[in-house]
Amino acid sequence: MENKIEYLKNSRMFQNLKAKDIENIIDLCSFEESQKGAFLFEEGVSCQWLYFVCEGRVKLLAHSSSGRDFILKIVSSNDLLSDNNVLFDRIPECIYSAQALEDSVLMKIRSNDFLSLLEKYPEINKNYNVTIDRHLREAYSSLKNMAFEKVERRIARHLIKFANNTGEQLDVGLKLGVKLSRQEIANLTGTTIETAIRVMSKFKKEKIIAEKGGYIYIKNKHGLVRMADDF
Repeated sequence: MENKIEYLKNSRMFQNLKAKDIENIIDLCSFEESQKGAFLFEEGVSCQWLYFVCEGRVKLLAHSSSGRDFILKIVSSNDLLSDNNVLFDRIPECIYSAQALEDSVLMKIRSNDFLSLLEKYPEINKNYNVTIDRHLREAYSSLKNMAFEKVERRIARHLIKFANNTGEQLDVGLKLGVKLSRQEIANLTGTTIETAIRVMSKFKKEKIIAEKGGYIYIKNKHGLVRMADDF
């Protein structure tokens, strides 16, 4: 129970609440572990929960009629994973899928309970609005890049983003804290796997990145930044 309370205290959504309020909210929360590759929920299925990532990383997926997946975003620890539009009398079904990118711990709250918290605690209401605003800005930026930027620049920018958010500086380079397959890179940037393979091979040939054990290492971050800006 202490770890659960500690998570709420450190969570962006519940920060600045009093200790007694945290203890009352914890009774509304359910915690579960998900192994890498497991689906937390799937597009089109009935959904009545809000999800938060406590530990690990989870990818949000949209599925096309042709069977292709598109990664909407990758959510890291201490962030709202999804409200799935189940708040404010919207259709209570999942509008995308969520799959654990690595072994993860999730917290979930029923939508009706969360609505009550928004009404009862102005701090949570404000934090929720700030979070949704940030997610909308990220989504707009992603759509803008998809519409106007060349694929090399899109991939370079995503690698820089992961480096800033998850990078660990080692002797061999800046190690990204998440494994990304060529298919995942393609899904994340809205391109084909063949193009993702070509671009990543180009980055490796120019010694901008290296790979070992399934992890990407950025060996020349300045070069990658220039590539993100020049294309």
